[in-house]
Amino acid sequence: MTEIEKFFIEHSPDSEAVLQKVIELGRDFLGGEWKDTDKSEVKVTRILGGQSNHMFHVTSSTSATPYLLRIHRQQPSQVFMDTVNFAIFSERGLGPKLYGFFEGGRMEEYLPSRTLNFDDVLNLEISQKIGTVFPPYHAIKVPVSQNRRCIQLMRDWLDGYKALGGGDYEILPTTVTYSDHPKCVSVDDLTNEINIFEKLSTELYENTLVFSHNDLASGNILELNSTKELVLIDWEFGTYNWRGFDLAMHLSETAIDFRVPFPPGIKIIENLTENPPNIRVFCEAYLDADNKLKNHIPSDRSSELESLIQECLFFWPLTHLFWALSAMKHALLKFENGVDLDVQARDRLAVYFHLKPRSQKIYEELSKKG
Repeated sequence: MTEIEKFFIEHSPDSEAVLQKVIELGRDFLGGEWKDTDKSEVKVTRILGGQSNHMFHVTSSTSATPYLLRIHRQQPSQVFMDTVNFAIFSERGLGPKLYGFFEGGRMEEYLPSRTLNFDDVLNLEISQKIGTVFPPYHAIKVPVSQNRRCIQLMRDWLDGYKALGGGDYEILPTTVTYSDHPKCVSVDDLTNEINIFEKLSTELYENTLVFSHNDLASGNILELNSTKELVLIDWEFGTYNWRGFDLAMHLSETAIDFRVPFPPGIKIIENLTENPPNIRVFCEAYLDADNKLKNHIPSDRSSELESLIQECLFFWPLTHLFWALSAMKHALLKFENGVDLDVQARDRLAVYFHLKPRSQKIYEELSKKG
């Protein structure tokens, strides 16, 4: 934990210490009216819902520029990646303006908006808008390694789980009824699953690498109050990746409700996982926006659409393995985010093993086509 995170945990937003701190940040990075602002003129409001950051909306009764203060909770490598990505998107008008960054946090433009929720992302009209928004982000060239960091993260999380004393992991689902999974998996078993999926993905989709968000759940999509435009935020997992993984990550998360007000704080909805109602509308919107961006006129749009849907279905189980391994490690670290992480890990592993045969079938079909 950084000193500044500790500071904001130990002091309430309306405390004298916090009010003085946000004035100092405003003065140092924004200048202007912040130089003469008094604590009595400042209001700091905690923004709820952030799992990887503490967020505060800082305003004053003067004309001093309001800002969003983000205090990081992630690992330094993720903070670095998120800050680089944020700065690039800010410069290109694809997100809020970056006002400044410092050890443990950053200041950014506060966009009056609302965060999309579980119901929103299942709305076909909104799902279509999300599909349209994706291609401009995927088209960005970012000066970072093009290795699939999601695969390395999975290995890192599994290594961390083992280093913390984790061993064989029993799969006892809570919110899903799938039973076509092993009762228990070892670290070696899970390592093998990562290796197999990496091999299949590389063989089929190595030419689809794009700069990806890799965590586009509903909570990372803002709808601006003024224009209703959608903006993608929180890029700490942003890296080059297979396009299908990024699209499948968004779609798979639309089948998970994190609004459960009681333990375990999560529910994976099977019928939305088995038959996602938004996949076709979403993929159509993505495909049309991507073709328009590239000035490409498809010779067979219907075939391209079916291929993209198949691509998403192929990667769908991998997104669950990704978050299962994260949850396994963070459960041992007693990480608090309002969700029972062991339940999340077990349920996601059950989904992974249930959907894995579909991915294997897709691989076999495409391999035969050459």
